[in-house]
Amino acid sequence: MLKHQKVYSALSRVAKTGLLNTPVDDLVMVVLAVWHEGFVPEVSWANKLDPQSKLVVGYMAEFLAGFNVLCTEERSKLLEFSAKLKPLHPTCVDPDNYRDELATEWGLEHDLAAYFEYFSHFQTRHYGHHSKYKRPSSNFAL
Repeated sequence: MLKHQKVYSALSRVAKTGLLNTPVDDLVMVVLAVWHEGFVPEVSWANKLDPQSKLVVGYMAEFLAGFNVLCTEERSKLLEFSAKLKPLHPTCVDPDNYRDELATEWGLEHDLAAYFEYFSHFQTRHYGHHSKYKRPSSNFAL
């Protein structure tokens, strides 16, 4: 099981990059924690981040919730967390054919598309991640 403090540290580093030149190891740690260990950051922790980092963390949570790796309860908690970070009026960013629409909705210049190859193989429910974590249910979302 990944230690939450290490996951928070990795998530902080990812957030500070604005998803540009993001350390892949940090991103993978966050993905594994979310998808395979039920990790959802605390809103109180996220509220201490600078505004841009908060956008990155919220976007990532919503993005990662879109995969069928999570059970419905895990997905709901992640989306609930994300919704608390989403600004009512995000910075207007011109749409870009190469950027994820969700990132544009969050007012971000960069997205997770450039890193997808590094974490996509972890999205299967059959990935052999070893942990003592027990999912709340076997009712997978999507």
